[in-house]
Amino acid sequence: MTQRIWISFVISLLFYSFLNAAEDGKALYAQCAGCHGKDGKNKAFGKSGIIAGQSVTYLVESIQFYRDSEFKAHGTSLVMSKQTKTMRDQDINAVAHYISKLPK
Repeated sequence: MTQRIWISFVISLLFYSFLNAAEDGKALYAQCAGCHGKDGKNKAFGKSGIIAGQSVTYLVESIQFYRDSEFKAHGTSLVMSKQTKTMRDQDINAVAHYISKLPK
């Protein structure tokens, strides 16, 4: 009986974590929507690609690149660098999962 309760607790915790991550991704995306649009279909500054529906791997790698790079010149790269500079890996994963589920 105790094992069943423990398994139920772990499953509930995992499910809650999944739902919480989805909400976090949506909340985090709010800072992206100004340039990329609420639906992820705006070409930010008329230059970027459409991000809606991109793969999680591509999005994570892209966001990490901007976060970890130092850009000195003005432009979209500098804006993205500043936007992502304080994002933790779990934030990046959450927002990437959210964006990947936006319809293309």
